[in-house]
Amino acid sequence: MEFTSRLSARSNTKKALAALFPVLIIMAVVPILIKLSEYEINPNTLIFNRFWMALPVLGCWNGISRLEQKSNNKPIPVKLFPQERKWLLLLLLSGVFSGGQQLLYAWSLTQTSAANSEVLHSMTPLFTTLIGWIFLNQQFEQRYLLGIAIAICGSCALVANDFSITIDKLQGDGLALASAILWSGYLLVLEKLQIQFSINVITIFTCLVGTIFLLPILLVSGDDLFPHSWQVWLIIGTLGTLGIFTKICLTYSVKWISSGLIATILLLHPVITAILAGEIFSETLSLLNWLAFFVILLGVYLAISNQVQFSQSD
Repeated sequence: MEFTSRLSARSNTKKALAALFPVLIIMAVVPILIKLSEYEINPNTLIFNRFWMALPVLGCWNGISRLEQKSNNKPIPVKLFPQERKWLLLLLLSGVFSGGQQLLYAWSLTQTSAANSEVLHSMTPLFTTLIGWIFLNQQFEQRYLLGIAIAICGSCALVANDFSITIDKLQGDGLALASAILWSGYLLVLEKLQIQFSINVITIFTCLVGTIFLLPILLVSGDDLFPHSWQVWLIIGTLGTLGIFTKICLTYSVKWISSGLIATILLLHPVITAILAGEIFSETLSLLNWLAFFVILLGVYLAISNQVQFSQSD
């Protein structure tokens, strides 16, 4: 029985790791789509529309799920809202953290370089680990912490040539750093929510609360509520769909592997971005780029191997 449970835990861990691969691809594409939309709308309008456009899709998904449960004579949960305040608070935080993170990230891309933003976002595993240790009493193995440190160093080295500290970029750098902290908070909240709620409930609440959170910001800023051209509508629709898929994959993955490890694995997305750019735009990768790739992969491997070892010992 114990051997079977270990095999099951290892299998679930591998599936969770596999679910993160499409998230890496999406994270490599999203900054490009955000940049393409900037000629017509600002980040407030972009992120607000990205959130509310996901709600009809999620509503249909939830309706289909309930119909399937009914046809299979499975019990349908009637209560959508949690009775305990702590769960309701966590659901609210998931929407605020997710909406705030995406908004600050989009704004940072308009006020600082992509390289600066990547360096500051590479600090996410550090914030996730520190918050988990200080506030949630989480414990970490030395091998896991070493893997995080190595992966962060590799991520910084990857964009070291383009990184610069100038006064005119400080505000954008601050936004990118704040975005990384909110991203850490979102992953930690997600880790708690998956214990109590299904993937569709968490995703619906996150998008609903995010929409409500972003609407006053948009109204106060006086920006346009909606884009004007069909091209930008298409970009926002794509971003909304990708956002849904990302949240589903993350919620599934965080059920089996820690939020800190997820944040570390997602440091691989600049590697994918660089490789895609090399193939699409015929850009040449330097020796430093390849060395940074290797360092990131080494750090991620150490962190993952520690997680698999931990799941086998449970």
